[in-house]
Amino acid sequence: MKRLLLLICITGVNFYLNAQCDDTLPVLETFDTDVINVCWDIEDQDGDSNSWSWWEFSSYYGGHKVIASYSFSNLTPDNWVKSHAIDLTSFAPGDNITLTWKVRGELSYAAHEYYTVFAATGNQINDFMSSPVQRSEYTDEVGGAGVFVNRDIDISSLAGNMVYVAFRHHNTTDQSAINIDELSITTAGSLGMEDLDNNSFKHYYNRDNDVLTLKSSTKAINNVEIFNILGKKVFSKKLIGYEETLNLSTFKDGVYIARVGFEDGSRSIKFIKH
Repeated sequence: MKRLLLLICITGVNFYLNAQCDDTLPVLETFDTDVINVCWDIEDQDGDSNSWSWWEFSSYYGGHKVIASYSFSNLTPDNWVKSHAIDLTSFAPGDNITLTWKVRGELSYAAHEYYTVFAATGNQINDFMSSPVQRSEYTDEVGGAGVFVNRDIDISSLAGNMVYVAFRHHNTTDQSAINIDELSITTAGSLGMEDLDNNSFKHYYNRDNDVLTLKSSTKAINNVEIFNILGKKVFSKKLIGYEETLNLSTFKDGVYIARVGFEDGSRSIKFIKH
């Protein structure tokens, strides 16, 4: 009887863990708990016994909960972390499906961390390497030297399939570590939003005080509308300046899409409130 109860408990725990993995849109992974070997699998391709791991920083260092891969002390990593299957079979290639994440080189003075993000229809390394949906970059060269920056990649071409996402930390040595946080896969095709030049408009969501900052360097912001992930409008406000801050403390946790209006167009952004 004790063995049977133990088996039931173990099965229940496994079900609970697996149930936490988002496999349909919207996918939201904030890494608030350790998801390594639960929702994400690691592969130490270089065999040095160092790979991706979950890490929680103390409040003194911002309290971030992330997945991290290290390159300090002459480590030259070739580390992979791969998601479980994500179901895009109900979508068509014309749908706008975006993978977003935050990344940083952990230490500002040693942030030349190289990585590649992949999306593919298989979960083997060969599947990822041969996929046309991938991007490689150094964290410090995209503004992530000690601070998190928002990154995204269009994965619409994989609609209609089961899809996997992977991050590879490689081609780096004797730096510090790369951190990945706040990953999401969402679709905003039903909202019909237009994009402006990414370089003229910036946004930042501060989860410590629930404030969304909108900043335009070239055009005044006329209004903002915020939609939940189902496309329902939950907030609307007229604005008049080049920089605005919005207190979103009353919003429920989740993924949101903001449409920021200008005189001659609009810009869509995604952010995660938690």
